[in-house]
Amino acid sequence: MRLLRKWKDNKALKAALVAALVLLASVSVIKGLQNAAEFSQDFQWDAAKALAMRLDPYELSMDQSKADSIGPLHEFYRMFTDRGLKQKMEANQFPSLLVLLFPMTVFSPASAKIVWAVLNLLFTAGIIWFLRKTFFEDADKYVFSVLMLTMIAGTPYRNQLGVGQHTLFAFFFFMLAVFIDKRAAGKTGIKDSVLMTVCLAVSYFKYTLTAPLALYFVYRKRYREFAASVLIHVCMTAGAALWLDKSIIYMISAPLKVASVLVAEGGLDLGVFLHGGILYAVTAVIAAVLVYLAVKLPENEGSLLFSVLILWSLVITYHRTYDFFVFTAAAAMFVPDKGARKGMIVWYASLTVMLYFVLRVFNENTVSKVVCGTMYYAYAAVITTLGIMKIKDIRGRENG
Repeated sequence: MRLLRKWKDNKALKAALVAALVLLASVSVIKGLQNAAEFSQDFQWDAAKALAMRLDPYELSMDQSKADSIGPLHEFYRMFTDRGLKQKMEANQFPSLLVLLFPMTVFSPASAKIVWAVLNLLFTAGIIWFLRKTFFEDADKYVFSVLMLTMIAGTPYRNQLGVGQHTLFAFFFFMLAVFIDKRAAGKTGIKDSVLMTVCLAVSYFKYTLTAPLALYFVYRKRYREFAASVLIHVCMTAGAALWLDKSIIYMISAPLKVASVLVAEGGLDLGVFLHGGILYAVTAVIAAVLVYLAVKLPENEGSLLFSVLILWSLVITYHRTYDFFVFTAAAAMFVPDKGARKGMIVWYASLTVMLYFVLRVFNENTVSKVVCGTMYYAYAAVITTLGIMKIKDIRGRENG
């Protein structure tokens, strides 16, 4: 601890750490962009293009031979097959979400990958800016810089760029909704309400992450915006059903059927460690606790709730480890640093190193995932318990 205190006050060491992180982050971005230009296999340009062409992307996901025979889609797959790589359509997004990618389908597959990579860089900058203006507004500038640079330097962020995933896109719009809510300061006009609703609706593109996070707006008593954001997708799903001449039930069940094939391929999520009825029971209990916290936590504990929601959103549903760059935002609970949480800060920092660097070193083998997963779930449970205790403390004071 004495060494840590000396480091905290040593300007040369602090500058050296930032310089090292800037270098690592730069390499990470460059490598991520190179991979994005070459791969971006998770972009789902093909699924969005199929839907735009009035073709059923879920049916095509089940029969790749049909997808290969369609001109624009064949051009997309050739970017992979010409290099001896396999690629098939995996339309695991609801139709209302694929519609959000329609603007990207006006580009050729090769151009769309580049445009998407550049947009992801812009989304990254936006996420950092919105975090600074909201949950990290009172954070030390140096600490915030170290956190953001570590996030970008880590393997999850680099892979997020490289595979063309959508978490940056979704988290950007979620944070934009949070920013609008904070700026409104409880006096929300029609314009802010509409913008918040639309941003929240768009953020559901990565619903496995943002659906749990949306409970933050329940905590903020933004019931109207929360309900409207869901209603938007109900209407868009109905529209997609008419577009493809399918039933609404099919439009909901088909993407879930495609997604079910991927469940066992997660990183540290519950589906990797639990199965069947036990998985559903544990998931239901965690979801109930999160709703309880969102409804009962006092007004000044928004950062704690945000951190708890992030921790569980990354494991309560299917996620690969490239989504864990969001773990950086879970440090919000330490702002401002109240001193009594130093042990938790060390625990959090250790998890960051494991998630961002160590798992990659061990190629995410079983042992490394079990060790990291054990630390992660224990940490999430402790932070969640802290939230429950705060509710009990409030009740105790009210009854006392």
